[in-house]
Amino acid sequence: MNKYLLLASLFLVSLFSVAQQNKYLAGAVPEVGGKVVFEKSVTVKQLIDDDRFFSLMDKWAQENYKSEGDLNNRVLLSDPQSRTIACGGEKYLVFKKSALVLDQAKMTYQLLMKVGNGKCDVTVRGIKYDYSDSKDLQPAEQMITDKIALNKKGDKLNRYYDKFRTQTIDSISSIFRSIDVYLNGVSTTGAAAQPVVAVVEQPVAVVPAPVVEKEVSQPLQNTASTISGFKKISADKIPASMIGKEVLILSGNVKEPSAILAKWKGTSTLMERLQAITNVSASRYSLIENAKTYTICFFTEIYNDGLAKLDGSEKIKDTEFTPVAMPSGSPAFSEAWMIIECKKSGEIPAEGANLKSCLGEIINVWIK
Repeated sequence: MNKYLLLASLFLVSLFSVAQQNKYLAGAVPEVGGKVVFEKSVTVKQLIDDDRFFSLMDKWAQENYKSEGDLNNRVLLSDPQSRTIACGGEKYLVFKKSALVLDQAKMTYQLLMKVGNGKCDVTVRGIKYDYSDSKDLQPAEQMITDKIALNKKGDKLNRYYDKFRTQTIDSISSIFRSIDVYLNGVSTTGAAAQPVVAVVEQPVAVVPAPVVEKEVSQPLQNTASTISGFKKISADKIPASMIGKEVLILSGNVKEPSAILAKWKGTSTLMERLQAITNVSASRYSLIENAKTYTICFFTEIYNDGLAKLDGSEKIKDTEFTPVAMPSGSPAFSEAWMIIECKKSGEIPAEGANLKSCLGEIINVWIK
C-alpha cells in the first residue's frame, strides 16, 4: 500500500512540475509586430466615473514608481485629458544569491495605462536587461521570445535564457495583479493566493464586554448562508496585505446601522477561537460597545471619500452605500469587497492615545 502511495505522490509532484513549467512555454511571451508586449485589461467591479478612476490610478503610479537606491522608477506622463499614464520601471531579477554568489540582472521597462469606461488597459513594453556578461542593454526580443528561449519542439526552456524568461513573466504578472488588487481588493487574475494573515501570537489580556460576557464561552454557531454577489472563505485566507488598512465597522440593524472607521490589525487566537482585531477611536467606541455582533467591511480606494462621511454616523441616509443584512443579523454594505462577521468578545489595550482595540470572534468571512 505504501508503495502505491509513494507512486501516487511522485505522479502528483510530476504533474505539478509540468503545470508550473507550462506557464512559461509557447505563447507565454506575447509579441506585437515583432516586439515583446505584455497587455492586460483590468476591469473595476464597482461603478466609478472616469475622472475619479484616473485620479486613483495616478495615485497608484506615484506610490509605486519612485526611485529607490539605484533603481530609477518614475512617472513619465500623467495626462488627465487623455487619461493616460506612462511610467519608467526598473527592478532586479535575482537568479541566484548566496554568501559567495550574486547572479542578477536589472530589468528596465515602460508601463502604459489607459483609463476609462470602468477598465484600465495596461501595457508593458520596451523591456531590456542590464546583465554582467554584456556591455550593452539586451532587449527582450533577443532574450525571452519563443524563438530564443524555447527548444525546437517548444516543450522545454533553453539554458541561460530560461531564467530571464521565467522571472520576467512572473514580474509582469505581479504588476498586473497589483493593479487588480488595488482596484478590486482581491486578485481576479487567477494567480496563486498571497500568504494569509499572520496570527498575532502574543498573549492577549481581554476586558470582556458586559453584554456578551456569558455568551463568549458558548460554542459559536456558524450561520452560513449565501449572500448575493459574495462567496464564503475560511478566515485563514484573509490577505496579509490588509493589515493597517482602513475599514468600516457596522453594528445595529439594516434599517438603522451605526458606522465607525477603524484600522484592521489582523487576527489573534483566544481560547482556540480566531479573533478579529480592529483599532477604533475611543470617542467612537460607544457605538459598538453594547453590540453583540458586528461586521468589518473592507473597501477599495474608490470609496474613500464616501467612507469619511460615515464615521460616527448612527443613521445612514442618502449615501452611495447599500445596507444588507448578514446571517449574524448585523448590517454590512454590499459595496465592500470583503466582509467579516464578528461576535463581540471584548477589548484589549491599544497602542496610541485615545484608541481602543476591539476583539471579535470571527463567524464568517465573505468576499466578492
